[in-house]
Amino acid sequence: MSDPVGVVCRAGPGSTFLNVRGDPADPIFRDAVAQAVGVEIPVTPCTWNRTDRSISYWLGPDEWLLAATAMASDLEERLRDLLDRRFSIVDVTGAQIQVELSGAAAGKVLQKSSPYDFHPRNFPPGRCIQTVFAKATALVAAKEGGAFDIVVRRSYADYVKRWIADAAAEYGYRVDGEELRDSAGRVGNCP
Repeated sequence: MSDPVGVVCRAGPGSTFLNVRGDPADPIFRDAVAQAVGVEIPVTPCTWNRTDRSISYWLGPDEWLLAATAMASDLEERLRDLLDRRFSIVDVTGAQIQVELSGAAAGKVLQKSSPYDFHPRNFPPGRCIQTVFAKATALVAAKEGGAFDIVVRRSYADYVKRWIADAAAEYGYRVDGEELRDSAGRVGNCP
């Protein structure tokens, strides 16, 4: 009989990542992003919004990370067509990977990996935070059911996947899927 699995690591979808800046008080800006990407930008600090195909993470008072399954060039073109005010769009797809940690001990792995307090009372579903994860800069988002999305720079992917495997070993660890990769297919296999 095998040990129970307390942590499951799954590669995130082959996402496009856009860093977008603009005025959240401007309804034309907010509506254009929602129309182009399919998800509203959150205006409450440290929150995120999700649809089946898109995610919008709050990064700062005028900054968001948009993750979508559509091609970056298509999203960027749609946004530029809809916006004529001051804004910034930067395609950071090649620089990011996303993984999902789930399972009964996923929160414990986060607590071992970061100085941030990931206890469910402090970090309920719908919250996101930019923090240090195993000495790498990361964006962590709490999902329903005790799961978490973690977005890190692609250059740290190998280090982070090894860290997760080591930190999760005592709880039982499984990888669903075979690769942690960005939308261009870069980065190696899960541990």
